[in-house]
Amino acid sequence: MKKILTSILLISLLSTCLSTLGQLNIQSGSQLAFKYFRDKEYKPASTLFYDLYDFTKSKTYYNYYVDCLIALEEFKDAESFVKKQVRKNPNDNSFIISLGYVYKKWNQEEEAFKQYNKALQKLKPIKVDINSIANAFISKREYEFAAKAYQKGRELLKQPHLYHIELGNIYLYQRDFEKMLAEFLIGVSIDPSKVNTVQNRLQSALAQDIDSSLDPIIRNQILNKMQTEPDNLALKELLQWYFMQKKLFKPALAQARSIDLIKKEDGFRIMSLAYTARTNKDFETALEAFQIVIDKGAEASNYFKASTEYLETRFLQLKETENSSQEQWENLASSYDKFLNQEKNIGQTSRAIVRHAHILSAYLNQSDKAIEKLEAILKNRNIHPQFKSEIKMELADIKLFADEKWDAILLYSQIEKANKNNTIGYEAKFKKAKVSYYMGELKWAKAQLDALKGSTSKLIANDAIALSQLISDNTTLDTSYTAMKTYAEAEFLILQKKEDKALNKLDELIRNQPAHSLIDEVYFKKYEIYLQQNKLDDALENLEKIITDHPWDSIADKALFRKGKLLEKMQNSPAALDCYKSIITDYPDSIFSVEARQRVNALRN
Repeated sequence: MKKILTSILLISLLSTCLSTLGQLNIQSGSQLAFKYFRDKEYKPASTLFYDLYDFTKSKTYYNYYVDCLIALEEFKDAESFVKKQVRKNPNDNSFIISLGYVYKKWNQEEEAFKQYNKALQKLKPIKVDINSIANAFISKREYEFAAKAYQKGRELLKQPHLYHIELGNIYLYQRDFEKMLAEFLIGVSIDPSKVNTVQNRLQSALAQDIDSSLDPIIRNQILNKMQTEPDNLALKELLQWYFMQKKLFKPALAQARSIDLIKKEDGFRIMSLAYTARTNKDFETALEAFQIVIDKGAEASNYFKASTEYLETRFLQLKETENSSQEQWENLASSYDKFLNQEKNIGQTSRAIVRHAHILSAYLNQSDKAIEKLEAILKNRNIHPQFKSEIKMELADIKLFADEKWDAILLYSQIEKANKNNTIGYEAKFKKAKVSYYMGELKWAKAQLDALKGSTSKLIANDAIALSQLISDNTTLDTSYTAMKTYAEAEFLILQKKEDKALNKLDELIRNQPAHSLIDEVYFKKYEIYLQQNKLDDALENLEKIITDHPWDSIADKALFRKGKLLEKMQNSPAALDCYKSIITDYPDSIFSVEARQRVNALRN
């Protein structure tokens, strides 16, 4: 009772003061009115909205006042109030629509439609009036009448080319995709500048398209429209956009190439498509796209960039290829050699130089040659500081790979000093901390990792937190750090691609300290090695060790999820399904539970 009296008093004071204190009380009264409305306290809200409308004549307050009366089922009062506004505003037909809306909520549908049709009959051949009436219908979700407003507007204005995009939007609201797309395509044909607007609308439609019924409609209607308008570039752009949305990069490239030739875009569109295809691991289409730009000739503005990215794409493709051969890596290194011999501008080729050195070291066992090349490049005084840091980073990585740890630490320190408070500086600091970790200097490594927790680079910060936590979790009870040091040595051997030696080191840890808290991590590391070697049965065995022997340790849910993925790869979908179900039931708070549900749905379908 006290709360109600307080509300009444507050409303009374605000209502009295609205006219005397002006904007300040309008603002506070508005805030309170909306709060009451959100809390479904419609009576006090209606009193405030009435006073606010009476003082400001704002349509917003008017609409909320009518909504309050409807919510309170005070339809007679709503009718009386709206009729009064109709008489006061004879030139504003939106009030007639509002009256129809009151009747509809009052279950007087015949009277509602009578008012709606009356508003349409009073339409004038004025665009502002037509748009206002259509928007008033849309705000009431009366989409059929909104469509009639636009259609009558065309007739009144004697301009049949108008309102195709607007009508398409209405059909989108109604999920009538056939009519929606027909209107959008006509709109784009009339005004090609609307293509981005249509793409945005279709993006929204695709998000609502749960049963994929929209896909064939978009594809078929665009293709049919293109047959009647083969030279319409907007339709080509729309079709390319659609193929990109569906990750059909090959047909998208065909459209992009056609547009590029007609508009003489010099390969910009094709380059963009190539990057997207590569990100989605469609390397073949990306390579084809980059090659199209290269074939334009050295005088083309994108020639050099396309040549560089073509080689980068070949590298990424080969890296993803299981059991890639020595010969394939040698061929790629040879291609880099040829490119770098042709292009002498070090500033432009620095990233290609870095990648070439990485291939020599990591895949061709030529670390000495890679180091020699990078050290020679660093002597050039014309290199941009950013590129110099990138080259130094690769040199440090290779030095570490070649077991020259102190040289690597020195280079990482130089990069960190030259790049304070930016990503490459944080990356160098993180890598320097990892070298200390590999060397068994765990306390020092942890101190450096903890300092990186606030890094502006989320990825580096997360990696630092994860490694710091690993050290902390597994050294608390083991003051000698023996197990953790052995594990770090194994990780360094993996970095050096000495997987068999790493496995021996991990097995040694299991034999010597079988009850150590680190053992589940050891089995997971063995799983990763065997998976990399494509020894799937051995990989599976190590995951099962974690799940069976360490079901309540921190990585048990991760092991179970990886087991599901591995079983899918081994064509054992029923067993994979059991794994995902187990995550959902046994580990409901797991970060893998959402993806596990997605995999369950996918496998069931």
